[in-house]
This record gives sequence, C-alpha cells and structure tokens, in this order.
Amino acid sequence: MTENKSTTQKKVWIGKFLDIVNEDKEEEFAFRIDAELDDKLRFKGTVWEEEFYEQTKLFIDVKGTIKEDRIQFVKTYPCVYEIDENFKTIIDFSKKGHQVRYDGKKQKGTEKWVGEWLVKGDKVVIDGETYEQDDYGGSFEMTLSED
Repeated sequence: MTENKSTTQKKVWIGKFLDIVNEDKEEEFAFRIDAELDDKLRFKGTVWEEEFYEQTKLFIDVKGTIKEDRIQFVKTYPCVYEIDENFKTIIDFSKKGHQVRYDGKKQKGTEKWVGEWLVKGDKVVIDGETYEQDDYGGSFEMTLSED
C-alpha cells in the first residue's frame, strides 16, 4: 500500500500595498508573507505588515491559492484595526478583526504578482438604524523572495 503524503514548501513574498490614509492621499505600506505552499498550490501562513506590526506587535493570518498565473488570498486581522473618519487609528484587542481579499496576476516571465485588494463594508447599527459601509480597496504588488 502506497501512502499519499502531501509535501509543502516554504514561500516568502515581499510586497507593498497602496491605501488612502489622509484626505485622499495614497500611501505605500510594506508587507511580508511567510507561508507553507502544498502540492495543490494552497498556502497558509502569517503576514508581517509594516504599520499594523509597529502598533500591535502581532502578525496577520493568511490563506490562499495559486492557479496558473492567478493568486488569491485572504488576510484575517487578529483584532479590530481601522482608521476612523478623523484619520485616528482604532485598535481593539477584544474584538475579531476584518478580512482583506487579494486577487492578483503573475507578470509573465517574472516572480512578480500585481493586483487589487478589497475590504467588504460592514453593516453597522447606530441608534437602531442599520447602515451599510462602503467597500474599499487599492492595489498591491509582491515578489517571490529567494529567502
């Protein structure tokens, strides 16, 4: 009887994403994904994200897949981390964080991936009224590291 054993490879991607932070100004934020990629091209691991780590000393969970020249992954924050309408950072370790969906394509002949990220807007209740927040997102790029 032959045993089917799944193999994994360590992968590291170094990248940046653009986000609007203050009065419609785009800013770049660095990130690094450390993940295990299985033989079905699924991966999971952690993300070090520049701004988030500086303020919390925490990593972000990541899960994703690669299919041919397309990569899709979801980052799940371990706590609430958001910017309010006055551009003040809100961190709440007692509540679960949001998810960010990434969808990118591999540049031909390179190890570089480019694409878009998206956060779906939540429904919030204020004074008994339900409001739907807008989706928001931006662009990203990352490169497979030789680490």
